[in-house]
Amino acid sequence: MRKAALSLLFAFVALAVLGQTDFKEGVHYDIVSDKKSESPVVTEFFSLFCGHCFQFEPLIDTLVKALPSGVNFEKSHVDYIPRDNKPVSFGIVKAFVVMGDLGRQKELSEKFFTAIHLGKEPIDTESEIRQIFIESGVSADEFDRRYSSQEVVQRAEKMAALWVDRQISSVPTIVVNDKYKINMSALSNMEQLIALTKQLLKKP
Repeated sequence: MRKAALSLLFAFVALAVLGQTDFKEGVHYDIVSDKKSESPVVTEFFSLFCGHCFQFEPLIDTLVKALPSGVNFEKSHVDYIPRDNKPVSFGIVKAFVVMGDLGRQKELSEKFFTAIHLGKEPIDTESEIRQIFIESGVSADEFDRRYSSQEVVQRAEKMAALWVDRQISSVPTIVVNDKYKINMSALSNMEQLIALTKQLLKKP
């Protein structure tokens, strides 16, 4: 997480209109894969432990609403935060997968964001991850069954490997069509992020 990302977030809130469209590879975006996805997709790499991601969360809806029809939006949780607690850093990825399986990804993500960044609740163990699910109405038995299932573990491992493959060095970061990584700190406002995202969606 770079300090520059915080300035970007404040600039996004201001929604300054600069109208830049001359985006350059190596400056505004990087190529992180030889081939793009079969269908158009925009992926936000993030972490529920990331303060910048929490601040960016209301703004991501603006980007999603601006996407052309037929473009899928996905969120991918990284597993390097907290850096010194692997059970929790991977556990939160498993928890995010479980949220999706329950059909409550947005709702439960908000619960975690609020607990961590507003409630200042320490989440240092997997049992504390579990407790937030239980307090949100998920039974202990259902959480335990889903969280420990080999299928969830495998999907979480795949998600946890994705940020390395896409060369993600900070969050939040947007990747377009699995091929183009947007350099968030090179942009000044939401209009630029939307314009660049749409431009990259059209690239081969």
